[in-house]
Amino acid sequence: MSAVINPQGQDTLTPEARGERDILGWTLILCSSILLGIWAVKGTIALRNSLLGVETLLSIIYCYQFFKSNPKIPIKNWTPLVLLGLMFLWVIFHYFFLSRFPDQQLHELKSTWFRAFLATVVGVGTGIALLKRPNAINCLWLGILASFAYLFYQYIPKALALNSLFAPDYVNYIFYGKISAVLAGTILVAGLLGTMLDTARRNNWFATMMVAILTLVGLTITLYVYVFILDTRNGVGLAFILLTLFCLVILRRIVINILGKLSKPQTRSSRVLRVLLSIFFFLVLGVVTVLSIKEHVKHNPGWSSMWEDTKTSLQIKKYPNWQNPQSLGYPVNATGQVVKVNTYERVAWATAGVSIFLPQNPYGLGILKGPFTVLMQESYPNSTTYLPSTHSAWVEIGLAFGYPALFLLLGALFYMVFLTFSSTSQFQATAFTFSVGLIALYTLGEVSSQHAIEILFFLISLAAALLFPCSSKAT
Repeated sequence: MSAVINPQGQDTLTPEARGERDILGWTLILCSSILLGIWAVKGTIALRNSLLGVETLLSIIYCYQFFKSNPKIPIKNWTPLVLLGLMFLWVIFHYFFLSRFPDQQLHELKSTWFRAFLATVVGVGTGIALLKRPNAINCLWLGILASFAYLFYQYIPKALALNSLFAPDYVNYIFYGKISAVLAGTILVAGLLGTMLDTARRNNWFATMMVAILTLVGLTITLYVYVFILDTRNGVGLAFILLTLFCLVILRRIVINILGKLSKPQTRSSRVLRVLLSIFFFLVLGVVTVLSIKEHVKHNPGWSSMWEDTKTSLQIKKYPNWQNPQSLGYPVNATGQVVKVNTYERVAWATAGVSIFLPQNPYGLGILKGPFTVLMQESYPNSTTYLPSTHSAWVEIGLAFGYPALFLLLGALFYMVFLTFSSTSQFQATAFTFSVGLIALYTLGEVSSQHAIEILFFLISLAAALLFPCSSKAT
């Protein structure tokens, strides 16, 4: 226990040793919890901006204190943040030297990109605050669960009026369409699963059981939202990807516990208990997931022909319907059925963006809002008047800022995936699930502008900070 000597020669405990609260750190965590809960919610921009502004100032102070006492952060831990910094420089460079739409770019620089910069600073500060109190990360997930609780408050009267559990509504719920709810839900799923794995490694049984309960509750709520309230296949698919990855890690740990150490008498009982609890959690999680997927397959006909529809949608030269589906209609798949609209548009437009427009515009158009729409109108003037997006954020970001943007942002995420393999951080699994979750989410989701960009930068910087080595402690 650290101490200092006062002028009278008496030992005096430091504030951390006396157990005084780190008020600034807790403030950052609680504000970030509120921010995550409302970031994708309609009508909250004033509150979001206020929180970002206040948290940025607090984060600057907090980061200064942290780096002053931890001056030797390895360069490998700085790399994701350096890549984010280069992304901001590329956006500014693009505006001054490559701009085609200077007015729109300037507006986005002063709005979306400025807030993304603030979100990056806030992410680092929040991550550092969590390093000192690992269990407090659950506050972030409670913030998102609070927004889902309000969603249920809106959903229940609709379900009662319809006399059905299945009551999707993409306009009147609190989120900006279903994709914003999928954005919040995927963050929640990735965060809970990573936190569960990290907490279990600390050998604190009470904390592990509490997080296990929170994880099961959070996953059940999220899957229910995806199936009955939003009717979203990409949400269910993203949850399945993350849950499959999580189950593989759990199975690996079960095998290690069974084959590796059960023969040691002094650890046999605790390891048997660990294996039994892991198997129980694995089975409950599997049952919840299977039932959710089964129920959604029953309600959403797009699942039954998704494979054939996808193969047809990828053939954009053979089936040029994607250029103007309102006039040309939708093609027929190999089974003789008309492809499902959602699958066809999502896959065909993303394929066109990657194979046609991105190679033609290696440095991008410089605008986050509607780059695919602009390129379609320029290249195919007889196409549908307004094609909103490719439905893939990475494709949209590529069309907006070219290959450099994809290299910098995806590079930061893939780098963190590999960094977690050698990291000794208490948040090793959380940083991993965040990175994988963001790669998948921004591949399958149309989350390429405004709040979705801010959240992306916040989460990358948060995950990077969670991997910092830290010698300081707090309560």
